[in-house]
Amino acid sequence: MNTNIKTVFFSLTLLTAFFSCKKQEFTPLTTAPVGLGGETWAKDSTDKFIYDSLTVPYNVAVYYRWMPNDFDLTANIVPPDESKVIPMLKTLTNVAFPPYNDQTGSTAFLRRYLPKTFVLAGSAEWQPNGTIVLGQAEGGTRITYFQLNTFSRLKKDSAVLKQIIHTMHHEFGHILHQNVLFPASYQNITGGYTGTWFNITDVNARKAGFITSYAMAAPQEDFVEMIASMLVGAQNGPTGYDNYEKLLTQAGSATSAPYLAIKAKEAAVVDYFKRVWNIDFYALQALCRSRLAGFYQ
Repeated sequence: MNTNIKTVFFSLTLLTAFFSCKKQEFTPLTTAPVGLGGETWAKDSTDKFIYDSLTVPYNVAVYYRWMPNDFDLTANIVPPDESKVIPMLKTLTNVAFPPYNDQTGSTAFLRRYLPKTFVLAGSAEWQPNGTIVLGQAEGGTRITYFQLNTFSRLKKDSAVLKQIIHTMHHEFGHILHQNVLFPASYQNITGGYTGTWFNITDVNARKAGFITSYAMAAPQEDFVEMIASMLVGAQNGPTGYDNYEKLLTQAGSATSAPYLAIKAKEAAVVDYFKRVWNIDFYALQALCRSRLAGFYQ
């Protein structure tokens, strides 16, 4: 037998022995590894509320048990306080969702366009530039709500509650325009978009024709900030960061260029909702405001 044949034969013998050895040493797992199906828990009243109030009518799953991989691992984010979960979700089911159902005639509109997953976090997500993330919409399939642990229905804490509702309308606005884009002409109403929007105060943003400083980040952020600010801010309501009519006066007089720019953006939003979704935006706004006013304690 020549040397090459001996080498191949020896290699094949070792390979056979290797696989034979692996097969003999394999032991099937009887318990799934942690994080891969090994964690179980009994469903409780919180899970029942989620199933009855969100999963059945809206086909939405809510994840509130802590799964760190759902978040930016470089950020310091705390788990949600379970005692806050149902009260916070009632803000959506009692304040944010019913106006859409009323305007569209059923739950079908939200059932179709709401993302199928809500993820809850106890705190905000702080960014290196000093800004905080209050909500995220990812590909129309998921909304993450932050700051759950500061939730309150008390009128004196209205800004916290309004931030959560603002987040819902803001992120849902993204989902709507990702399905049907708003007119390209919208971005020409003011221009002036900047990646350093966080260096500009909200008041100065209004003097430049934007309802919030974050609206200056990009046309799509401008569009959904208009939606959220108009739907959440109640005229003569509890003090908050997005009381629309009062904020609008900070842009200048009713004949000033910044004021007229914001009003032009308002008109574009109203037209978009009517033309694309057959929704009367001002009627939607009135319902959102009355629902919010009735929810405070």
